[in-house]
Amino acid sequence: MTRVAIAGFLHETNTFVPGLTQWEDFARDGAWPGAVYGDAIFTRLASLNLGIAGFMEEATKRNVELVPLVWAMAQPSGVVARSVFDHIAETILKGLKANTVDAAYIELHGAMVSEDHADAEAELLRQIRAVVGPTVPILGTLDLHANVSEPLGLIPDLLTSYRTYPHTDWGLSGQRAALWLDRVLEWKGKGGRAYRQAPFLVPVTTGCTYTEPSGSLYRLIDKIEAETGAALSLNMGFPPADIPEVGPSVLAYAATQAQADAAADHLMQALLAAESGFAAHRPLPVEEAVAKAITLAENAHKPIVLADTQDNPGAGSRSNTTGLIKALLDQKVAQALVGIVHDEKAAAAAHAAGLGGVVASLGGGLDGPGQEPLEGPWIVAALSDGRFNGTAPMLRNKESKMGLTAVLKKDGVEVLVASIRQQPIHRETFSHIGRDPAKVKILGLKSSAHFRAGFQEIAETVIVCLAPGDNPEDPALLPYQNIRDGVRRRPQA
Repeated sequence: MTRVAIAGFLHETNTFVPGLTQWEDFARDGAWPGAVYGDAIFTRLASLNLGIAGFMEEATKRNVELVPLVWAMAQPSGVVARSVFDHIAETILKGLKANTVDAAYIELHGAMVSEDHADAEAELLRQIRAVVGPTVPILGTLDLHANVSEPLGLIPDLLTSYRTYPHTDWGLSGQRAALWLDRVLEWKGKGGRAYRQAPFLVPVTTGCTYTEPSGSLYRLIDKIEAETGAALSLNMGFPPADIPEVGPSVLAYAATQAQADAAADHLMQALLAAESGFAAHRPLPVEEAVAKAITLAENAHKPIVLADTQDNPGAGSRSNTTGLIKALLDQKVAQALVGIVHDEKAAAAAHAAGLGGVVASLGGGLDGPGQEPLEGPWIVAALSDGRFNGTAPMLRNKESKMGLTAVLKKDGVEVLVASIRQQPIHRETFSHIGRDPAKVKILGLKSSAHFRAGFQEIAETVIVCLAPGDNPEDPALLPYQNIRDGVRRRPQA
């Protein structure tokens, strides 16, 4: 029987936001479970839409014996603390040394930066390779937004990335890795590996596979794989990372180097040809976006969704800015709902005041763009403990947790505030507290694209808007110091 060690260590690092990502960020339950060790991986993570869950499901069907080590993931945020990286790495290496395995599977994000390692996941893979040796296969999964370096791509025997954004195929990526296991074992460390990197960055919003050119690029992957026999991945990159290898890349793995090169070259040519399509995206300044939403809402049958992309917690932003809310109030919108604002103080004040009570201010209060608090009075319109079962296909956590949660109202605008930072992916984010997002005129969501998994079908249209925040939509606005020479910081038409 084939024995495979399984582990996961995921973080999408925004190097431009302040503060380190500490162990408590990985240990805390929220949109997904906190850190899990050993056999608890089988019970805590089974059936969730995660790479490791998909791998377990498919590997079990194939009579593979799984050796669970550790799985940990934190919300996107600042650089990962040295102590966290060392702890997870040591746990994985200790488990590998204590068990004889035929292969190792590790779920990664691909955009982790730690205090000591700009290319943290490549360093982790180096350490794993040193323990298992050159012929024991290392397989893994990556987020679509991975910033892949040559070492990260070429140390393992196979990596496969998500092909949807929102990441509804997160779990399927793990299943794909398991489906390749037998072939990778046959390669005995001698399979072909190919890595290509694009000469330009793309805004996170343009990677959404609901839109073009991304949708067509990801549909092309199946065709190229069928023609070449390679396992192929397209990574859009994660722009707010001040590292040399930021940006889009292509990975291919096959029995021969010729197969891997052919697949990688075909997809890279398609990516290069799509540059003008990425450049065509034009988000609107927040005041203009709100004005357009008001006009469209007059004749709409569904909500107009405003995506507050520059305060997207899924890109490391603090999810507490007030620019979109202020624009809705200034333009006297009569029926709007906004969320999720991460404001522990306001949530606690709302619970202390009770229904019908008053909260003095909302959001902001920190350093950086968009941090002007909005003065009240904010009326407490609804309260909850922030626990709900979400049904959006991107995340299938048995229970999502937002901590103390409240809906605060001023004039025609209601704002959902919560205590645990996360994106609004599920409609239950609002419905669990008595608010039906399908019945409002304008719905403001602090997210770039993941919200589409739960809200696209109830949206008349989506407008990406630019309110001040920690995550500039245009990568050319980021103050890079370490990016490689020659890369275009925005796609060109």
